[in-house]
Amino acid sequence: MDLLIIGAAAIGVVSVIAMMGWAEKRRFRRYTENCIKREYGKLNEKGVPLLRMECIPSYYKRHGKGKGIDDITWSDLDMDRLFALMDVTYSSAGEEYLYHTLRTPLTDRDELIKRDAEIAYFRKEKETRLKLQMQFASMGKNERYSLYDYLDFADTLKKIPSLPYHFVAPLLVALAVVMIIVQPSAGILMAVVAVAVNMSWYFKTMNVIQPYMTSLKYILKDMKAADKILALKIEVCASLQDEMKNSLSELKAFKKKAATAFADSSGDGNPLTVMMDYINMLLHPNIMAFYSMYAQMQKHKEDIDKLHGALGYLEMLIAAGSFIESQEAGCVPVFDGGIKAAEIYHPLLEEPVKNSFEEKGSVLLTGSNASGKSTFLKTVAVNMLLAQTFNFACADEFHTGFFRLYSSMALRDDLEQGDSYFMVEIKALRRILEAAKEEGVRIACFVDEVLRGTNTVERIAASTQILKFMNESGMLVFAATHDIELTELLKDRYANYHFEEEIIEGDVIFNYRLMEGKATTRNAIKLLSVMGYDEAVIKDAEDMAERFIKEGVWKNG
Repeated sequence: MDLLIIGAAAIGVVSVIAMMGWAEKRRFRRYTENCIKREYGKLNEKGVPLLRMECIPSYYKRHGKGKGIDDITWSDLDMDRLFALMDVTYSSAGEEYLYHTLRTPLTDRDELIKRDAEIAYFRKEKETRLKLQMQFASMGKNERYSLYDYLDFADTLKKIPSLPYHFVAPLLVALAVVMIIVQPSAGILMAVVAVAVNMSWYFKTMNVIQPYMTSLKYILKDMKAADKILALKIEVCASLQDEMKNSLSELKAFKKKAATAFADSSGDGNPLTVMMDYINMLLHPNIMAFYSMYAQMQKHKEDIDKLHGALGYLEMLIAAGSFIESQEAGCVPVFDGGIKAAEIYHPLLEEPVKNSFEEKGSVLLTGSNASGKSTFLKTVAVNMLLAQTFNFACADEFHTGFFRLYSSMALRDDLEQGDSYFMVEIKALRRILEAAKEEGVRIACFVDEVLRGTNTVERIAASTQILKFMNESGMLVFAATHDIELTELLKDRYANYHFEEEIIEGDVIFNYRLMEGKATTRNAIKLLSVMGYDEAVIKDAEDMAERFIKEGVWKNG
């Protein structure tokens, strides 16, 4: 009777613990669903941790390096910031593929139309989208490493004790059991030796393979999520799901060994898993399963990569839709080869000043510092990029073409290479000129202050010839300059636009409005007055400038 009471009490305790666990899982699931619903259609204001930013480009480095947006252009356009705002993904696969997508804009119309339809599907099908996002959340993000870091790390596996040792472990235990039956005293001694030897092998091996087991767990998360996603049967992504199914089929043997390889207590105190922990120490089934999984991983790296990429692509589509929903205005771009924008703006600006323009060819921008030239260049470039990745532009109307995008804007001295600013500039411009010699779609390039790192005479001469050559090479060029002389020297090749400012009651007012024609105001010296410079300095500077404009010769005094 006492045993029945104890048994019933034990069952009751286990049931209560199980119910509490079930309730906690349900509560966490509900919390995750609410977070996903709340965050969709909004920008990620939390940003992306720096450690994770180091591993996010891993997929791109494997699949897109040398294609699409190069490092200089990516940096010039502040794309890390824009990516971070768009990153409402919940898995490392989605995060990495979103980054990859932004760095590899499409140049094929059919591919872009197909992607646009897929993005539209997930914007519309809210329930399917939520189910997918829940699976991506179950995969999670790794703070410091990507799947590819783990795969590369696994290639270094060399110093693990030979597998036959772990087949010997259960034989030693079996032999000890037989000896206990035949000769108890000798058998007990042998059992002690077997336990000591097996545990020594076990801990020595586990210390080495533990980091590698992390990579296997990472792959298993992808596989578990893919299994559930396949059950959704998403018609718009049928071919992608077929690819996932094929990859999972190839990885069956890998998955089969997972239950044994990861059967340990994990510190949860569950009696069954604690018992399995001791079995692992004595008989090493988890280590033998690890060897099998490791061999399968090395054999099927391509299938692992395909599965990871397919999952990432699906979540990228959802993140793209979320970004589009987050924008106050936007349009589907028209790819007619022209360049026209109505009320175009930059998505990184909280209160952007929108501008409109229409041109058939290249554009030269003039205006003072901080008047809006650089922001305008980035606005056009970023919207071209968004057009070729998500078939979307932050504008009421946007006409563009398929381009290879290059820039030379936010440059700086290269201390490691010992290059001056001017050397960095001419190298950055040369890479664009070299790219123009390669076959491919037309180049659109964005240049801010051509050759600012050298003297005025040579800067104007060289800038004129470089911009002339770029235009004649068939590039679409957007260039900003302080050198008003360029507007005359290039007036037959470049349309002139400018930004200007006003000084009102001692304050500098910028309206950031794009205006046709070249800049006609000169406010640099006036700004000295605003900043409190001595009046004599200001008057002498104005007199020198006026004499140069009239005579074309600098005179001091």
